[in-house]
Order: sequence, then structure tokens, then C-alpha cells
Amino acid sequence: MRPMEERIPDSSAGRSIVDARGMLCPEPLVLTRLALNAADVGQLIEVWVTDPLAPLDLEALCARTGDHYCGLRELEDGVLAVGMRKRVDAGR
Repeated sequence: MRPMEERIPDSSAGRSIVDARGMLCPEPLVLTRLALNAADVGQLIEVWVTDPLAPLDLEALCARTGDHYCGLRELEDGVLAVGMRKRVDAGR
């Protein structure tokens, strides 16, 4: 398994991908929170998960932080991609 810091690549294309495949709660939440804290205002974060409950946790995270939950889509091999956008009034 790759180290945690390698799972949040640079956001050169205006979005970051958080690779949380194979992880169980709370690891996807921790990685996503780190990515949101490092993101620019309005930036898209896409979280790749294999834990079927992770999308619910990530949606709840958005509700708590005020970030925008953009939805869920299914990728290959049972991977789910959860989209989030860092809130515009990110003065937290």
C-alpha cells in the first residue's frame, strides 16, 4: 500500500484525486479532509473508494463542513468516485 501522502496527488488540472481504494473508515475521511484543507476555494476533489459506506460518510462530511457534495459515479472494478467541491467561503 502506498504511503498516505502519495494518495493525494497535486491538483494541476483543477481537481485532486484522493485514492482511498482498499481503505475502510475512517481512512477515506481523513485523506479527504486533508485534501479539502489543501485545496483552493472552488476546487473539485474526487475521492476513489471501494468501501460501499464511504460515500455516505463523505456526504455527511460535506454537510458538516459546508463543502459541496457533487455526487457519486461508479468506475471500473467496483470503485466509486465521490465528487466534492471546496466551499467558496472557505474561511475555516
